[in-house]
Amino acid sequence: MQVNIETPSALRRKVTIELEPDEIRHELDSAYNELRRNAHLKGFRPGHAPRNLLERYFGEQVRTEVVQKLIRESTEKALKDHELSPVVDPEIVTEESDLSKSLKFSAVFDVKPEITVKDYEGLKVPTPKIEVSDKDVDAALERLRERLAPLKKVEGRTAVQPGDFAIVELEAFDGGKAIAGSKVESRLLQVTDQTLTHGLHEVLAGAEVGKPFVKPRSYPADYSEKDLAGKSVEWRGTVKDIFYRALPNLDDEFAKDSGQCDTLEELRVRIRDDLGAQAKREGDARVRQGLLDIVIERNPIEVPDSLVAREQQVLEAEIHNALEAAGMSHEQAAERAQANRDDLRTRAEKRARSALIIDAIAEQEKIAVDDEALGRKIAELVTQAGRDRERAAKLYAGEEHREGLRRAMRRERTLDLLLSRAQIEGDA
Repeated sequence: MQVNIETPSALRRKVTIELEPDEIRHELDSAYNELRRNAHLKGFRPGHAPRNLLERYFGEQVRTEVVQKLIRESTEKALKDHELSPVVDPEIVTEESDLSKSLKFSAVFDVKPEITVKDYEGLKVPTPKIEVSDKDVDAALERLRERLAPLKKVEGRTAVQPGDFAIVELEAFDGGKAIAGSKVESRLLQVTDQTLTHGLHEVLAGAEVGKPFVKPRSYPADYSEKDLAGKSVEWRGTVKDIFYRALPNLDDEFAKDSGQCDTLEELRVRIRDDLGAQAKREGDARVRQGLLDIVIERNPIEVPDSLVAREQQVLEAEIHNALEAAGMSHEQAAERAQANRDDLRTRAEKRARSALIIDAIAEQEKIAVDDEALGRKIAELVTQAGRDRERAAKLYAGEEHREGLRRAMRRERTLDLLLSRAQIEGDA
């Protein structure tokens, strides 16, 4: 195996690996021998099928598996031999795949910057003032009221109004041709600009139940959805039914129905306590982030592009999943998640930078999370999962998720250390 290492930039590495025909032939022979023991070909007993028939029927499959195995194993060996640790799995580029000649490919990746963090002790940070007003409690009660409100069919009105919930069939057309991905089939939608994209709240407003409608709508050339950008389209659809939220009265019965308290006053007290606890958690998080921001400012570092890209993908997935959980369609959630890519990249870079700094401090301070502590945390998370306990237990049985949780715990302990050595100032 021939290995050549290039350094295109301070953090970028390109490892080119070339395997000679003898190495490849040995792996192919092993693969066909294994296949011969298990293959069932008509007219031949297991273990006796000739190589040429195996190559005829299974050649492409064997070749693909051998190439993947050789790339994986030789990459791992080259990285270990040269003490290289990619921050994200390498990108593999195949340059020569004629196995009768050689197998040549490149593994391109970023490495961690060498970081020695300084000036992270005795930092001054203000603590936020924690206050819960009557207005905050009223707003939380109203949110609970809306969440518990049942949907009831609208009577005495057939036209959709803003705020209604409507069961809708809808599709966009351009020049009489349906636009891919625009079709909505018998879906319950809330007709507001917060829950619908593409101006559909305006398209649906005024539509009559049971009567097909056609409404034109134009989109600017720089519109975020490329299939709609610069087009004047027709939205064709039908509203099957409309509903409204039947808000319950704020009284003792509501408190009981919430499953939390016997009286409205008790419910208000509990909500105030919950809001106070939440505000404290958020305040603590702001203090920790404030400390980390100071450390980052004092320790400028270069962040690997691949690490930023991975964090951006994670952020997009988090936003997408949250929007889908809130009731938004898969397509709408995907559009919203990608609508502010520049902002997401900025946030992703900050997350990546923060992780590198925290991990570096953890290494300097020799902070670790042993298996016993990890096990206790997993047991706690599984218990908290309630009905999803079995699923949670299965999730953390996997090494990848266990190590991910270990990293998160280690970073939390590192932030605790920063906080313990900080000079906490008065309320801000």
